[in-house]
Amino acid sequence: MKRSKEKFYMKQILSGIIDGEVKTTGKIAQEIGLSEKSVRNKLNELDDFLAQNNLGIIKRKPRVGIWLEISEDQKEKLWGYLEQRGEIQLESYNPKERVTETLKILFCLRPWQAITTQKLSEKLYLSVPTMLKVIKECEEWLGYYNIKLINERNRGYRLVSRENEYRIALKNLIMEKNSSREIDLNLEYFFPNVDVSTIRKCIIQAENEWNYRFTDESFYEILVYCCLAYKRKEFENPLIMDNHVEELEILQKYNEYAFTVAIFEKLEETFHVRFSHEDVLFLSIQILCSKFIGISEIEITLEQVKKYDIQLMEFVDRLLTVIGNIMNVDLVSDQKVKESLIVHLRPTIFRLRYGTPQSNNLIDFIKKEYKNVFRASWAISILFEECYNVQITEDEIGYIVLYIQAAIERKTHQYKAVLLTTSNMGHTQLMKERIKKVVPEIKSLECVSTHDFKLDDYKDTDIIISSKRIKVRDKRIVVIPNILSENGILALRNHFDAVNSYINERENPFSPECCLLFSPELIFTHMRVKSKKEILKIMSDAMREKGVVTEEFFDTVMERENKTTTTIGNRVSLPHGSPVAVNESKVAIAILEEPIMWDNELVEVIFLLGFKMITKDEINRIQLFYKEYVSLIDTDEKISMLKSMETNIELYKYLIQ
Repeated sequence: MKRSKEKFYMKQILSGIIDGEVKTTGKIAQEIGLSEKSVRNKLNELDDFLAQNNLGIIKRKPRVGIWLEISEDQKEKLWGYLEQRGEIQLESYNPKERVTETLKILFCLRPWQAITTQKLSEKLYLSVPTMLKVIKECEEWLGYYNIKLINERNRGYRLVSRENEYRIALKNLIMEKNSSREIDLNLEYFFPNVDVSTIRKCIIQAENEWNYRFTDESFYEILVYCCLAYKRKEFENPLIMDNHVEELEILQKYNEYAFTVAIFEKLEETFHVRFSHEDVLFLSIQILCSKFIGISEIEITLEQVKKYDIQLMEFVDRLLTVIGNIMNVDLVSDQKVKESLIVHLRPTIFRLRYGTPQSNNLIDFIKKEYKNVFRASWAISILFEECYNVQITEDEIGYIVLYIQAAIERKTHQYKAVLLTTSNMGHTQLMKERIKKVVPEIKSLECVSTHDFKLDDYKDTDIIISSKRIKVRDKRIVVIPNILSENGILALRNHFDAVNSYINERENPFSPECCLLFSPELIFTHMRVKSKKEILKIMSDAMREKGVVTEEFFDTVMERENKTTTTIGNRVSLPHGSPVAVNESKVAIAILEEPIMWDNELVEVIFLLGFKMITKDEINRIQLFYKEYVSLIDTDEKISMLKSMETNIELYKYLIQ
């Protein structure tokens, strides 16, 4: 009601001066029943309205009065406006809009251009005094980004800033209003000569290939920054990035960096231009850090990446502490599981934040087989919400459970042992209790008379303990005289420590960096197939369904198979597809129940490689894989070990332990 009354007064004032009659503010106030101060305020607001619509100018002359300077055409439009609407619509002409429109003009200036106050006032249909007030507000807005508005004599105003702050400020100005329509209009305004539609398509293609679906806000941020990278190339204003080698190496470990590289590669291929490495760094840092660690929108440096990575390490420590406390096991001191989870969670958090949640076809098995670890791991869901503002699914929890389960089994490796004795029952029982106390890793200890012992009866025994040398020879036999003595107990403990060390080494074929290449859904055991084409199709389809390769991947695998053999000896084959058909580097593994003919050799173990090497981190990971892979399959015993794995989960845990 109050606003309607104000509009009525505005119309009354306008009606009194529209014919050019000179009136004092006192007379106008008397005619419409307001104070002179109220009239002056309304005249200022009315002046802005008229200027915005090019409907004349209110002139003022001290000790004379005010009048409306207006042409007949303008007067006709103004009367038509009043007759049709009956009131002055003022909502669109608020002070904030003036600041926004002025900023838009300033950001459209080229680095060497300037604009005077008079020109600005003419463009915005504002009086010069009002324009100066708006400029003051613009300076405050720009100051938040460390951007200065310089007024040069005889030239006018221009922006002075670093390129980093310029891009962030302009991005925020473009996205000031949340409406997609208004953002699109701003994109047309700021990038009239840029093919925004094609840039949009390139980003969508990258989204589809990586199986991500960004929110509208995140998508527009990436779109704006890509448009800026393309447009600002002509000005050669370098983005300032601190030359921190350590932070750069950390950044390249994150999927945000690899995803940004993929976008810029598509832009370069489409527009036939080259973007700077700093453009990639800048956008990847924005995607990685801008919303999740309270990053300053002014000081955008690689140092923020280091802070983000430290946060992840602290997060993993908290995660292991929570689960360890519930399971009553020390997980924090296990460096292997800590490093493995850090590597695993880098892409996981990106996927949870922006992508389609990863499905886990083995979740029912995991929940049943490792129910205690699974239940304990659910306690960490609140940590993801607290630290990263994402909700973790039970499918994603399942993958973490496998790492935790492998760590627990590694820490609590249990042995089946046999104690050979010639002593009486009482002495034997004493030795048994002492051994179990000193070596808690022994799950079961069977006491057997040396006279009755037959090696063939104990094929599944891990350790055979004897106080005397026996005729049979076996690497599992350890001879410890006087086992109840201090020296005997120490010798037994040292032996088990050596065995533990050997087993840990044997059960850690791959480093944490390489563990990211494996997935239980891409591991097949006890497969029965008739040809290499059949098994490669099964493996390729599984990789495609998981989204790590494209539909063309299988054809590229077979194309390479037709050119050259991929067998490498020991009944192992190492086929691979083209990197252009790979979205995310992964290795599929198949263990055959019976060997098949692969060209001119028999093969029973297949590692299908889907590798792409865009970033330095990816290149290092793949080189490390080849180095560690050699020791995985270099003997018949190791091949037999792979074949002995009953399930894909068992083989997966072996690879990541």
